[in-house]
Amino acid sequence: MRTKHIGMVVGCLMAISTWAQRPAAQSPALEHIDILSHPPDVLTNCDSAQTQTEMNLCAQMRFQKADHELNAVYKQLIGLVSKDEKTIVMEAQRQWIVYRDAHCKIYEKMYEGGSALLMVIANCKEATTLSRIAELKELVAERKLRQ
Repeated sequence: MRTKHIGMVVGCLMAISTWAQRPAAQSPALEHIDILSHPPDVLTNCDSAQTQTEMNLCAQMRFQKADHELNAVYKQLIGLVSKDEKTIVMEAQRQWIVYRDAHCKIYEKMYEGGSALLMVIANCKEATTLSRIAELKELVAERKLRQ
């Protein structure tokens, strides 16, 4: 069992190492690494994360949890609006994603080359996503009032 955990940690470290060696011009695509679907067994409690790798993975899981919630609220809103409004909401969401990524890119430059880079970017994306969730929930509530 211990060998399995060590193998998983080594695999995570290799993935992070591979990412860190990419050219600096590329932005980390954190939302494409879905560790929520297959969370490592080793990380049963993110409140007690000790290593930078554990903290990076926990930050990524928190961001992905927020991203999943955002998608659920977004789908709820899309289901409540008219066809014309749907186009507006979809375009606004596309532009918001561009904004989120550009906003968090500042942290990418500030922490470039550091072991906390993935954690800091995931934290930024999580915070920005939580803010967007609140905005979309407000739109859902207003839309429900008008029905």
